[in-house]
Amino acid sequence: DFNNSFSCSKVLTSRYGRGFGVLEYATGKDHWLNQPNSVFGVIFYTMFMIIGESRKLSVSNLQVYMAISSNFMSIYLACILFFILEDFCIVCVATYVINFVLLLLAFKKLYLVRDKFVVHTKQVQKKTL
Repeated sequence: DFNNSFSCSKVLTSRYGRGFGVLEYATGKDHWLNQPNSVFGVIFYTMFMIIGESRKLSVSNLQVYMAISSNFMSIYLACILFFILEDFCIVCVATYVINFVLLLLAFKKLYLVRDKFVVHTKQVQKKTL
């Protein structure tokens, strides 16, 4: 924390720091699913890394959809950060940047996997003719 306008602890201890500020309404404030956002982040990034090892087209598509959804969540959380909490959290902003970079990398991987799939399909078609 630098001052009142640059405070990560203000963000992390706000109601938006758990369950994205919405799970408490769906499950209750003390429900086991209403975890800190960082728990959901660890789960998300772990899954993202695990499926990132796959070179299957369907899994690459899933990774792109995951990256898109994380960027929508980043936009949602950034709006809360800047307009509702009127704060700046360097950890949060770094996460938004990381999510955007992951989106770019997921698209790059998808195009590489798709190109290999197309080349392989054309080779198989030539052999069967």
